[in-house]
Amino acid sequence: MVECEKVWGRLIKVVPLQIDEENKCIMRCKILLLVSVLFFVNIAFSQENNDWENQEVFQINRCSPRATFFPYSNTKAMMSEETFNYPWISPMKADLISLNGKWNFHFSLSANERPSENDMFTKGNLKWESINVPSCWEMLGYDFPLYVNVDYPFENNPPFIDVKEQYKGLYGENPVGTYHKTFNIPKNWEKKRVFLHFDGLYSGAYVWCNGKKVGYCQASNNDAEFELTKYLKEGENDLYVQVFRWTDASYLEGQDMFHMSGLHRDVYLFAVEPIYISNHYITSNLSKQDNYKSGEFCVELEIDNPTNKKSKKNIEIELLDSKKQSVFSKNYLVEVKNEKTKVKFETYLTNLELWNSENPYLYTVIIRQKDKKGKEELVFSTKYGFRDIKIANNCVYINGERVLFKGVNTQDTHPLYGRSIDVNTMLKDIKLMKQANVNTLRASHYPRQAKMYAMTDFYGMYVMNEADVECHLNWAVHGEKGGITNDSTWRAQYVDRTKAMVLRDRNHPSIIFWSLGNEAGGGENFLHTYKATKSLDTRPIHYEGATRGKTPYTDFYSEMYPHLDAVKAFAKSDSLNQPYIMCEYAHAMGNAIGNLKEYWDEIEKGKNAIGGCIWDWVDQSIYFPQAIKKGEFTKNGFPYYSAGYDYPGPHQGNFMNNGIIRADREWNDKLAEVKKVYQYVKILSFDKDKKQVVIANKYDFIDLSQFYIDFQIIEDGYEIYKGITKLPALKPNTIAKIKLPYNVELNPEKESFINLQLRLKDANLWAEKDYPMASAQFALNKIDGRLKPIDESKEAFDIKEDSKQISLENKGFKISFDKQNGEILYWKYDGFEVISDRKGSPHYNNNRWIENDKHGDSISGELASTCEIKLNKERTKAEIKVTTMDEKCPYTIEYTVYSNNIVDMKVTMNPIVEGLRRLGLGMIFSKDFEEIDYYAKGPWENYNDRQEASFVGRYSTTVTDMLTPYAHPQSCGNRQEMREIFLYKKGSTKGLKIEANQPIAFSMLHFDDKDFNKEKLHPWELNPREEVYAHFDFVQRGLGNGSCGPQTIEKYQVPSSGTYSFTLRFSPLK
Repeated sequence: MVECEKVWGRLIKVVPLQIDEENKCIMRCKILLLVSVLFFVNIAFSQENNDWENQEVFQINRCSPRATFFPYSNTKAMMSEETFNYPWISPMKADLISLNGKWNFHFSLSANERPSENDMFTKGNLKWESINVPSCWEMLGYDFPLYVNVDYPFENNPPFIDVKEQYKGLYGENPVGTYHKTFNIPKNWEKKRVFLHFDGLYSGAYVWCNGKKVGYCQASNNDAEFELTKYLKEGENDLYVQVFRWTDASYLEGQDMFHMSGLHRDVYLFAVEPIYISNHYITSNLSKQDNYKSGEFCVELEIDNPTNKKSKKNIEIELLDSKKQSVFSKNYLVEVKNEKTKVKFETYLTNLELWNSENPYLYTVIIRQKDKKGKEELVFSTKYGFRDIKIANNCVYINGERVLFKGVNTQDTHPLYGRSIDVNTMLKDIKLMKQANVNTLRASHYPRQAKMYAMTDFYGMYVMNEADVECHLNWAVHGEKGGITNDSTWRAQYVDRTKAMVLRDRNHPSIIFWSLGNEAGGGENFLHTYKATKSLDTRPIHYEGATRGKTPYTDFYSEMYPHLDAVKAFAKSDSLNQPYIMCEYAHAMGNAIGNLKEYWDEIEKGKNAIGGCIWDWVDQSIYFPQAIKKGEFTKNGFPYYSAGYDYPGPHQGNFMNNGIIRADREWNDKLAEVKKVYQYVKILSFDKDKKQVVIANKYDFIDLSQFYIDFQIIEDGYEIYKGITKLPALKPNTIAKIKLPYNVELNPEKESFINLQLRLKDANLWAEKDYPMASAQFALNKIDGRLKPIDESKEAFDIKEDSKQISLENKGFKISFDKQNGEILYWKYDGFEVISDRKGSPHYNNNRWIENDKHGDSISGELASTCEIKLNKERTKAEIKVTTMDEKCPYTIEYTVYSNNIVDMKVTMNPIVEGLRRLGLGMIFSKDFEEIDYYAKGPWENYNDRQEASFVGRYSTTVTDMLTPYAHPQSCGNRQEMREIFLYKKGSTKGLKIEANQPIAFSMLHFDDKDFNKEKLHPWELNPREEVYAHFDFVQRGLGNGSCGPQTIEKYQVPSSGTYSFTLRFSPLK
C-alpha cells in the first residue's frame, strides 16, 4: 500500500518494505541518508516557499485591475471641485480618504530580520520612526539608492534574491520597510465596501488590517487594491504594510535607473456601495466618411455583486462637452444577478469635436448608479477624447491624418524625492515638452501614475504606455529566446502586469500605443502578453524586443540607436511591412544631441518612418540623502547632486544622466535644439528682394491663425529694424508666401541677417502670450574677408633681443617670443597681461573630453617647432613664423605684430590622421579676464552638428557661465561662427578684442579640458583656474551620439588631409 505523509510540511510517498535482521544496519544508514537529503531538500523548498521568491505567486487577494475613477455619493459634490476639471488633483469631496502623509516606520536590513506579526501588533515591541508617504526610503537615509543597469545587485538566479558576494555588507541584503498607520472610518461608510488602493510600491508587500493578513502584491508600478471591508471595526483601525526591496518581480524590473523602495506613490482608501460599478471601458468607432466627426459611442460596465443577490440598478450615462453642456444622456435599468455582471451601452453621435495632440478636446463621461427610486448611490466621471487610430501603408494615422511622433523617453525621477515624482514636477515636464514641440512621451519603462495620463489627455501628448517588464541581464545572459522570458512558469506574471496596465489606462485618449516592455528578449511569454493586450484593446502594440528577436509580437519595426544610414534605408524601404520607429535614439548623455536635424530630414521625407523618442528627457541626478537630512543642497555654487558611482555597485557610473534637460528641469541648450528641429512650422526661405518669406504648416490638425510673425533685421549683429505681421489661417500641410512690411536700406559693407519667429497671439494651456514656437534666420548680406587692412603706425618698436628671445615693445605694449620654438613668453598691454608666460602661448590643441565621444584619442601629438623672425626696415612690423611638426596635425602660426599694438595670427593646419577632435589652437589667457561680449552663434552652446537653434548675433556672458554644468563636467561652451569677441578684465572696461577673418568656433573656460577626463567627477568638485583656457577652431568634430549609439556622422568629422587656415586679430580695448 502506498501512503502519503507530511514531512516538514511536504507530502512524500512512503512504501512499506520487508526488512530482515541482516539488512537493518544497512537500512538505518539509508534512512539516515534519506533524512539528510530530505532536510536539505526542505531547506530549498522553504526558500521557494517565500512568496517574494516565487514567480508564480505575485498576488494574494489583490483585486482585479480596473480603470481609474474616484467614487462620489452625488453629482453635485463631484462637479463642485477642481478634480472634475483637472483629474490629476486629489479629490476632497469623493468617498475617499488619502493615506498620504506621516506613517510609523520600522526598517530592517534583510528579510530575515523583518518584524514578525507579533512584533508588529504588540505595543512596545518595535521602535517606530516616522516617514512620509509617498517617498522612497533610500532618499531618507535608509540603505542606499542603487543605480543598476544591465545587471542585478543579486545573483542572476531567478526567482531567488541572494545579494552578490562582493556587495554583501555594503548595503542591505533585502531590506524590508514595515509601515503602520491608523485611520477612522466615517459614519456614512459603515454600510459600504472599503478598499485600500496603492498607486505603486517597490517591490512587493504584505498588507494587514487590524491584526489580520489581507494579502500580498508585486509589480512596482502597477496599481494594487485590496478589499478591507471584513477586516474593519468601529473606531480606530490599524493598517500595516511590509514592503520588500527585492522580490522575484525585481528580475522583471531591471530598468536603467536608480532603484529605490517603499510606498513611492499615493495610497488611499475609497468606499462604494455593496453592489457597485467596478470597472468601465469607453470606446468609439468613428466614421471615415464623415471625417471621423460621427460614430458609435460605447460604454461597457462591470458591476460587482459579491453576494450574488438579485438586484436592479438604474444606470445613467451622460456625455458633457468641454463647456459642461450635455451632449447625450440616457438611463438604463440593469438587472444584477451574478457576482460579476457585464453590460454594454451604445449610441450613435454626430458633430463630434476630435482629440489630437494639437487640439486636445475632451468630453466628460459621467456614470451614475442609482437605486430603484432614482437616488444616486455612486457617481464618477472620466475625461474622454474621440479619436481614431489606424496603421496603413506603414504609417500611423490619427483621425485620418498621418502623424509623426516627435518624442522623448521619460523616467519618474526627482533630485529630492527620487522616484516619488510630485504633481508639480509632472506638470512642469509636460508643459516644457509642449513648449519644445515634443508631441510624444514614451513611458519608459513602466506605467506612470494615472494622474500623469490625465495631464497628457488634457495638454495633448501622444503616449506610448509601456509595461513594467525589463529583464535586461537575464536576456543578455540567455539570449533572445532564452531565460525567464521563455519560461512558462513566469508567463502569468508577465501577462498580469501587462493586463493591469491596459485595464487601468485604456480610457485615456492620449495613449496611442501599448508597449510590452523593454530589453527583455523575444521569448514566448511575449506572445501571450501580445495576445492578452489585443484581447483587451484595439490600439497598436510596440515591442522593440520582438523586432530584435525576429518574432511577430509587435505592430512596428522598432530600433534603438540606429545609424543615420539605417534610418535612410528603412524610411524608404519597399520591403518593410510595418511602420518604422526609433523607440530610443539620440542618446542625450552630457554634451550630446548631435545631427538631430539629419535624422528628421530622413524621417520627414521617408514613407515608412513615423518618428522616434530621444533617450531621454531628464537627468536622474539626486541629492545625497545624508546631505538632504542636513539641508545641504548646494556645494561650491552647484547643486549637490550625486550619480551612480557615488553608491555601491553594480553600477554604470554616470550613465543614468542622459537627459535633454538636467535634473533642475530648467531650459537649456539641448532642449533649444530639440525644439528647433521638432518645430511644426517650417520657415523655408526668404527672398530679400521681394521681402517675402515662405512658410510651410506641418501641423497635422491646426491652422496658423493662432500665431503672428515677429521679425528683426540686424547689421553686424546690431538690431536696425523690428516688426510684426499677421499670418493667414494657413491650413495643415500647405505652403504660403508672406510679404514682410519693412522698408530698410541695408549697408552693403555690413553683414546682415533677418531673424523670424512665430509667436502665440494669446496664452494657451502650456505657454504664455507671445511665446515663440518656431524660428529661423536668413543671411541678407554676407561679407567675405572680415579683417580690414591695418592702418600701420610709423612709430618703430623698441626691440630687445638676445640669443634666446626677442621682445617687441611700444608705448603700452610688450610681446616676447622664444627664438628657438616661437612660443610667446609674455604679452602685455597697458594695464593688463594677455599671456603671462609661455604656457599660454598658442598651440594646436586636439584635446576634448565629452561623454558622448570619449572613446576617441583627443590628445595632441606635438614633436618640435622652429621659428623664423623678420623685421621690416622701419621696425614698425615684425613677422614671426612658427612651424611645428606634429604627429597628428603639423601646423604653422604666422604672427604679424604691428607697432600700433595689433597682432595678427594666421594659422595653417595640415591634418594627417583620422579621428581628430579639433583643427584649431588652444591659448591660455592670464587671470582676471571674465566678461565676454561675442558676435557669433548663440546664445546657446552650439556645435557643427547641433546649431539649428543658435543664430548669429551679439551676446554677453562670462567665462564662468560658459561652463555648462553637465552632471559629469566635460568639454563645453563652444560657439560656432565667431566673428569677434570682446574679452574684458573683471569689473573693467579694459580688455582684448579678438577678430576672425572668417567664422570659426571658440570657447573660453576656467578649466583645461584635461580637468574633465576623470572617471568620477561632479561640478561641485571642480576647482576653477584663474586663467582662461580658450579654443579657436577652424572645425571641431560633431557631437554625434556615441555614448550609446553611432559616432559622429562623416560630414561632421574633422578632415584627415588637406590644408586649412584662419586668421585671428588681437587688439586692446580702450
